[in-house]
Parts: sequence; structure tokens; C-alpha cells
Amino acid sequence: MSTKMKLALNPIQWMATDDGWLDPALAPVPGDLLAMVKRAGFDSVMAAVPNGLDPKRYAALVDQAGLGLAPGYFVCRSDGSQAGTTEVLAQAVATAREHAELGLTQIGLGLAMTKGSSRILRPAQGTGPDADRLAALTDLIGQIGEAMRPYGVRPSIHPHVGTWIETEEETRAVLDALSGDVVGFLPDTGHLAWAGADVAGLVADYADRIPFLHIKDCRPEAVERGRANEWGYQETVVNGLWVEPGRGGLALADIVGRLPDDFDGWLMVEVDRPDIADPYESAVASAAWMRGAFPFAA
Repeated sequence: MSTKMKLALNPIQWMATDDGWLDPALAPVPGDLLAMVKRAGFDSVMAAVPNGLDPKRYAALVDQAGLGLAPGYFVCRSDGSQAGTTEVLAQAVATAREHAELGLTQIGLGLAMTKGSSRILRPAQGTGPDADRLAALTDLIGQIGEAMRPYGVRPSIHPHVGTWIETEEETRAVLDALSGDVVGFLPDTGHLAWAGADVAGLVADYADRIPFLHIKDCRPEAVERGRANEWGYQETVVNGLWVEPGRGGLALADIVGRLPDDFDGWLMVEVDRPDIADPYESAVASAAWMRGAFPFAA
């Protein structure tokens, strides 16, 4: 296992809502949140410039907290149709420029989730597959990669339950169609497992395209109950799907062990809905387990 990998937190447990969604407005003010991330035991945090701050001021706050920055996330709000492509590409350029100002060369790239959509109502099953839509999205993702390239930033596609790229088949189709120079791969252990993917196999097959990994644990029995009862995304979440790393049923050490021996990217913890009610204590438990499981990580 690599001795060069780094630990980071995406502090979304502070943003979890009672109905199984996320609301960034629930998070503490940036300075307080960053201080808690550091105190919990993490040395890096996912880059996310708050509204009202420019990258320079945000970087100063992160530095004051004693943290480093890990790659952030760009949400592509398109279904692949031509409508809105110009706006999406403009947003991608702005985000890439911002990341470059922060000294980052990698960023996650995911599609938007919409409450009430077919894949939110019937999650993790590849509901409503459409080869033409997937091809159009693949083309758009390639365009985003090319738009970000002049800023020295490479996006990595992030399969996510509830979006049009959620299954292993869809993930492989996108990755196989695009050059690794343009688009990398950002696996999420929890979302891929929920969708029934061979997570370890995907990580092994595309290991050379992975700059960082989202570490998420879940309860397989919650996945099974959700499918048996035809629960939607939010109902599955509020019925105990997500847990802190090490408290669920995923073989996280095996998945991480499929990364190259010289992997020097981030293991980024995400707890979409904390099993430990207090978000700070959730972060503390996450950091403690990660440092025990991956003692070489910085």
C-alpha cells in the first residue's frame, strides 16, 4: 500500500438534512468549519470556495486553520442536450481558473441530482437507460475536460447514484470513450457499491486514472431493504444507508489496496449522513479509523 497517499475530508456531514439530502447553508461559517476539520484529525479539506470569498481569501483561511487543500468538485448541470452547453462550459472554465488559483490540478466532475427525477425515485438501478443520452453526456464531459486543460486542471468523472452516470456499465462506457489525459476517474466507494458495481475491480482497472478517491462506507442491508421496499434515494438514506468509515460493510482496505504502490493522491472521506449524530464527533471517528486503517497516509 502506498506510503504517499494523503487524507482529506469533505465536511458534508455538517450539511445533512433530516430528509436525506444535503444543504450547504447548514454548515458553520467557513472559519469555524475549517477549524473543526483540523481539530477532528484531518490535515486536508476539499476545496470549496464559499460565496462571498475569493480564492485568495479562502486559501488564507485554510492556511490559518493549518489545513492543506484537496481537489474540489464541479457539478455539470446538463443531461447532455445542446441546450445550456455554452453555460456549462463557461462554468467549467470559471471553476478551473479558481482551482488553478488555489494551486490544484485535479477536480471531481459529477452530474446534478434532481429531487423527484426517475433515478432519485428508483435509485442505484440504472433506471431509464438511454445510449444516446450517455453518448451526448460523454461528449460534453470531453468538452469540459478540454475547456479546463488550458488552466492545468483535469476533471475526473464521478459516478453517483441518482444521476445519469451511476452504474458500472455507464462508468466504463464514459471512461473507455475518453482519453485519460483529458478526463480521470474519481470513484466513490459508497455510491458505486450502492449501484451494485465491483468497486475494487473498477479501481484496479482504471487505477492509473485515479487522482483521488471518495471514501464512503454503507450498510449493505440498508441497500437490500431499500430495493425490497422500493424506497427512493432519500428514504434509503434516512433509513441508515451511510455510516462513518469502518462502521459499515464495505471492504475499504481492499478497495484502496487496488491503487498503485506509488499512489500519491487523496483518500477523501465523505459521510453524507452521519451515523454518529454530532457532525464533529462523526469527523473525529472518521479520522481515527482512517489513520488506523491507513497508517502511512499523511
